[in-house]
Amino acid sequence: KLPEHLHWSMWESYSTWLTGFALFTVLYLYNASTFLIDKTLFDWSPTAAITTALGFFVAFLLLYDAICRTLGRGKNGDLIVGACVFVLIVAASWLSCHLFAGRAAFLLVGAMIATTMSGNVFFWIIPGQRTVVAAIKAGQPVDPVHGQRGKQRSVHNTFFTLPVLFAMMSNHYGFTYGAKHNWLVLVAIMVAGALIRMSFALRHKALAYGQPVPWRYAVIGTLLLIGTIA
Repeated sequence: KLPEHLHWSMWESYSTWLTGFALFTVLYLYNASTFLIDKTLFDWSPTAAITTALGFFVAFLLLYDAICRTLGRGKNGDLIVGACVFVLIVAASWLSCHLFAGRAAFLLVGAMIATTMSGNVFFWIIPGQRTVVAAIKAGQPVDPVHGQRGKQRSVHNTFFTLPVLFAMMSNHYGFTYGAKHNWLVLVAIMVAGALIRMSFALRHKALAYGQPVPWRYAVIGTLLLIGTIA
């Protein structure tokens, strides 16, 4: 039975993306020759750099969506999708750090993932929920694909959270984006964030069932962070 009043949690995601993209536009795209381009890495025009940066958002969103829709339903689908998305993020991190100034490259990868997170909410999670609610109200059978797809994208958004948070704050940590192999630093810190986030997520389940909290993932993530800093 549906509750009398439903709260749709979506504008938190949309407003975060809109304000973040506005800041990225004003600070980085508008000042591309200063903040986006490092001519010692890649010497190109501001127009080309801006177009490529925006292309990262679109390309990652489309490729990610294709991976989820084509590889997520079979045996070990979640594992296969996770591995493919990880490879895609690693490739994007490597390419971004070889094309753009380090600070901009880190922020661009974070904004790229954040765009996909909001896309998940806008294109799949909220529409799927509305479709399910409409079917229940009409007394019609509910297609389970909406719940499966919504859960898949929600789980991904959960693991994306801390990696994106670090990328958004990375301009305060010059030793990360200024490192010789900065793309590896970015990947390592994002993996650490995902591991720590996994412990957060599993903690709620463990407490609900009266089980020990699996802090091992957070410990591994923390050690990875310390090792990367060292």
